Amino acid sequence: MRLFRTKVWSAIDIVLLKWCCFLFSMIAGAYLSDFTKCYLWFFAIAAILFGVKPTIHYFKDDKQG
Repeated sequence: MRLFRTKVWSAIDIVLLKWCCFLFSMIAGAYLSDFTKCYLWFFAIAAILFGVKPTIHYFKDDKQG
């Protein structure tokens, strides 16, 4: 069994994975709300930094040359 393999996901699998992550984050947020409030700026900056590469990749022109 290979852990990292190429797989084409169906739309329903992607939707279920996103809902799973969303619900898990709601549970984690309920338990860690005080911790998150203390480090709000750290989490905001981390979210922005994590979003930069996908945004650049999305808007980048595929034709180079």
